[in-house]
Amino acid sequence: MPRRHSNRFARRNPCSWTQARVAQIARRLWHALRRWRRTVPVEVLIVDRIKRRTLEAELRHGLGRLGRAVGIPYPTHVAVVVQQVLKTDRQLAGGYQLWQRPDGARGALFRLALQVNGRHLSPDELLAALAEQWIGLAIEQSGAPSVLVPVELDPARTSEVGRLAVLRPDPLAPHPNGREAAEQAA
Repeated sequence: MPRRHSNRFARRNPCSWTQARVAQIARRLWHALRRWRRTVPVEVLIVDRIKRRTLEAELRHGLGRLGRAVGIPYPTHVAVVVQQVLKTDRQLAGGYQLWQRPDGARGALFRLALQVNGRHLSPDELLAALAEQWIGLAIEQSGAPSVLVPVELDPARTSEVGRLAVLRPDPLAPHPNGREAAEQAA
């Protein structure tokens, strides 16, 4: 008389195990493709191909990190365009435009400038401008009231800090030992 196994997987057919494994891999691939397809298109409008590809990759990577940090879903249609200069009444480092189609789908176009008032912006500064825009959109989409607390770096104070560093005593100079040496130093 055949013995019944308490474990229902003990007599599993090797083909069904293979099918289950293939199905699991297919699910993982499908989810990876969906994540890959959801990347935000980034277009850098410059001639130098190497610089363009490098900047596109850095901005895409930064957008991914920013999206995970802020935790908002992308609007239906989002794109980032990087161009040499943004011309308005004054030169800006970036800005975004929102629109809504008649079917209700929302979209956002983030625009960044590579140069502001003759000064070239570094990739870190571009990411900072993009982060400001992205966070502004996230707050706007949440609909909740918000308060911006500005943190400024005063340029005058940085020069004072530089002068203080010059006036500090040499750490390698010999220190006076005892009472007599302290009185002579004073």
